[in-house]
Amino acid sequence: MTREMDFQVVISEWLQSKLPDLIERNIDIPLHPKSIVSLIGGRRVGKTYLMYQLIKRLQKDIDRSNILYVNFEHDRLRNLDASDLDEMLKVFYMLSKPREENRIYLFLDEIHVVRDWDRWVRKIFDERLYHIFISGSSSKLLSREIATSLRGRSIDFIIFPFSFKEYLSTIGFSESISEFTPYIKERGKIIGYLKEYLEFGGYPEVVLEKDVDMKVRLLRSYYEAVFYKDILERYNISSPSLMDIFLRYCIDSHSKYVSISKVYKYLKTLGYKVGKATLFDFLRYANEAFIIFPVEIYSYSIRDRKQYPRKIYILDTGMIKALNIDTSIGRLMENAVFIELMRRSEYMKNFEVFYWKDFRQREVDFIIKRGIKVEELIQVSYASGLDEINRREINGLVKAAEELGCKKLSIITWDLTDEIEKEGYKIRLVPIWMWLLS
Repeated sequence: MTREMDFQVVISEWLQSKLPDLIERNIDIPLHPKSIVSLIGGRRVGKTYLMYQLIKRLQKDIDRSNILYVNFEHDRLRNLDASDLDEMLKVFYMLSKPREENRIYLFLDEIHVVRDWDRWVRKIFDERLYHIFISGSSSKLLSREIATSLRGRSIDFIIFPFSFKEYLSTIGFSESISEFTPYIKERGKIIGYLKEYLEFGGYPEVVLEKDVDMKVRLLRSYYEAVFYKDILERYNISSPSLMDIFLRYCIDSHSKYVSISKVYKYLKTLGYKVGKATLFDFLRYANEAFIIFPVEIYSYSIRDRKQYPRKIYILDTGMIKALNIDTSIGRLMENAVFIELMRRSEYMKNFEVFYWKDFRQREVDFIIKRGIKVEELIQVSYASGLDEINRREINGLVKAAEELGCKKLSIITWDLTDEIEKEGYKIRLVPIWMWLLS
């Protein structure tokens, strides 16, 4: 059965549409790539609007007739497979009549819902007639399908919610951020905005919404969309209530250690019969849906890394608000630092993040590794004065520095700029707002 009529409706809507007003993201995406550009990330982080941003830039030099945008979650495009996509191109040529002297730019949004999409994308890319941009809300699109199916034909960008810098720009904070020092009069304003950012997160639509109740409603709807569409439906979960309890348990444990064995015992007390292998699958599903990020212990032994508990972080701290989970500023800070590290890792090769812990329970929140070298050790502390810095945090940094041969040590504080020395190591203290804006 042909899908020509469906594509006629969808493509006609695109050709007649006007691009919405956009908030420029601080993400550098090539406009004329030699490879397929893959935009990956969770739901509602702004992948679609980032595509619009790229299209708006293109339209300065490229006629709209040579640009096609399709959202494959459109109601008319359910149950597509790769064979239908040739029909899409045929309809586009028929309706748009692109200029033959220029290449065609294809923006294929949420492409992962099309069966065997990768085979078709690979085929048309090899024709060298198209610049191709694809997006998806599953890390499967990045780690599995692209890596294996597109075989070096793609460059990948993981898209996160707004950074704190983008957040400030969006709400109209117009001061020159680059010139901020710990002594400027606007410091109090920034700290106030930081509290809001940590509480409600950086989802673009939530940031733009003024009403607090609506912010919470939006965040809850995002959780439900991820839970039902990206986890239950995609992985055919047979026990939704069990998956919901597991996911909420992980979100409740953000910035803390999570052991599958402990989760197993907890669920057992609630009367659930479930194997540990299933719980490991649940953790993987949540990670592939970009809602949970498990971090392993730093160790040269792969066995240790898999055996020890993971520290859990979540894509956006607003999820904590959405689920009405009790937390602390310190844990929110640590989660925000992790997501910012992930955001920055997009521009660095061989960048990995671990935590460190020894047999005496001394620990370091983040071990930053580049290639084979440990580049930096970071603690996060809700401190505004030197007397509030925990001695255990300093001792953990020094011990890890000795063991790992690293001299760049930092403590990210709430609002304290300083430097301390311990056993020959200099430890930089920097406020989180300054670190996030650096």
